This record gives sequence, C-alpha cells and structure tokens, in this order.
Amino acid sequence: MRQEFTAQMRKEIKRACKGRVLDNLGRCIGIHFLCMVPFALLFLMLYLSLFGRVFAMAMAGYTDEYMLGMAMTQGVNTVWLVVFLMMIISGPLTFGMMGFYLAVQRGEKPSIGMLFKPFTSLRSLWTGIKMEFCLTFRALLWMIGPSIVYMVLVFSLAFSAAMRGDVRSVSTVMAILNVLYVIALIPIEVKLMTYQAGWVILCDDETRSVWDATREASAVFRGQLGNLFVFVLSFIGWYILLLGVTYLCVGLGVAGIMVVQGSTGIAVLVAAIIAAVCLAVLLGAFLDTYEMSAFFGIYEALSKPAAGPQDTPFTDPWPGQGNDGTPQ
Repeated sequence: MRQEFTAQMRKEIKRACKGRVLDNLGRCIGIHFLCMVPFALLFLMLYLSLFGRVFAMAMAGYTDEYMLGMAMTQGVNTVWLVVFLMMIISGPLTFGMMGFYLAVQRGEKPSIGMLFKPFTSLRSLWTGIKMEFCLTFRALLWMIGPSIVYMVLVFSLAFSAAMRGDVRSVSTVMAILNVLYVIALIPIEVKLMTYQAGWVILCDDETRSVWDATREASAVFRGQLGNLFVFVLSFIGWYILLLGVTYLCVGLGVAGIMVVQGSTGIAVLVAAIIAAVCLAVLLGAFLDTYEMSAFFGIYEALSKPAAGPQDTPFTDPWPGQGNDGTPQ
C-alpha cells in the first residue's frame, strides 16, 4: 500500500525543498549557466553557418541575390550537424541536471560539475541519450491521437469556409477548437510529467532499461494525476513573477529609449535588457530546481510503502498468567 498524496504532504515537501534550494542557490545558478553554454555555442555555430558567409559577401560588396542565396544554401548542410550535436548532448546534460536536482532534494551539497558527470562514462552517456529518445517517443505516442483529430477538424473547417465563403463563423469555431485542443493537452502533459520521474530510477541505477524506468515511475502516480496537476498549478505564482519581472525590465528599457534620446537612451535599453536576462536566469534557476526537486520528493514519498502500525509480539496467556507469561 502506497502513501496518500495529500495537500499536507505537498506543502511539507515543497517547504523542505524550498529551503534546500535556497541553501544551494549559488550552485543552482552556476549549473544552469553552464547548461546554457553548450547550447549557446551551438546556436552561434548555426547562425554563423547560415548567415556568416552571406554577411561576409555582403560586406565585401556582393549584391547578386543568386550568389547570396547559394552561399546560404551551402550553410544549410551545417544545420544537420548542429541538430545531431544537440540530440547527442541534450540527453546526457539532462541526466546530469536531474542528478543535481535529486541530490538537492535529498539534502546533499552537489557540485555544479555533476552536469558533465554523464560524459565521463560511455554507459552514462548512452543512458542519457536513450532516456531523451524514450521521453520524446512517449510524448509522440500520447499526442499523436489528439493532434490528428485536431488537424482533421482544422482542414475540414478550412475547406468548409472556402466552399461557403463564411469566414467569420468559421474563425469563431476555430478559436473554440484551439481552446479545446489546449484543454485536451493538459492531462496529457501531466501524464508525460510522470515519466520524468524515471530519471530518479536511472540516477540510482543507470543499468536499468529506460523504458522500464519510465513505466515504473509513471505507475507510482496512478490515480494521482489530479493531485499532480494541483502541484503544478501551485507554482503558477512563481512563473507569473518570473514573466512579470522580465517584461518589466524590458518595458522600462523601451520606455527609457523613448524618453531619453541618443546614446543615453540606448544605454538604458541595454542595461534593462541585461538586468532582465540576469533576473530571468536567477529566478529561472531557482524555480526549475525548486519545482523538479519537489516533484522528485513527491515521487520518492509515493513510491515508499505507507507506514502501518508496528508489529508487536503477542502471546495468548494461559489462565492465571499475565501478558508476559508470568504467574499472576
């Protein structure tokens, strides 16, 4: 018998994980920054491969659109290399990040070097890649049905609108259809979140099958999807704060460049954008670690058997004896 997922359990686990995250806030920010570096370099590589040669030709005075187009076409071949590298590194990096979250949840003091720990072993590297593909494949299996139904209805409405010429009514139906599609995806997203707990099993034993790990982890949340949805909603205030702070900084920068003309206004805008990025990284690192460590804490609590009454020795006393077997 498993433990019951109650509101009190959720609050206690979140409170404990929040304190642990605050104790490791510097490490959380550092590991998230390190995680962004490889992807930033890959995106820079992608940008330079696509537009670097075109930009150099344009600066050299080339104006022939055909030549510029051919230069961009040659850079497209690099896109596949970048996509392949992203697929290779995303799984192991996620594996290292999940290990960091789990260590924080368990009250440890993990180092930011845990992010690159899967790259030190071929087994760990391959486990991270397999897990990433497994989660992607499971997401496709769950979303393909509703997406096909949605696309069929969209094309049917578009064809009906073209035949009747009634665009206004069809646009209203399309808006309702989009809302229903998003609502239908909510329980699917919650279900897909349960597979993420498979990282806990792999962190403890990376020799396990990724398919079995995700299946066993998801089974722990059977009958608890509603409570898990409430758990996700409990973080909405933090996400609103994150978006609010980011857009506030950008808005102040835009207002500054509109009020203050010249280089001073540009400096205000740049400072506001830098402040927005810094605050987004800081709050994002805190929020990601807080949410995932609390989620892992709930999984570990649910995966343990419920505590029952302690077994006590029992003897059936003979007449004239006490419970301890001694004569009365």
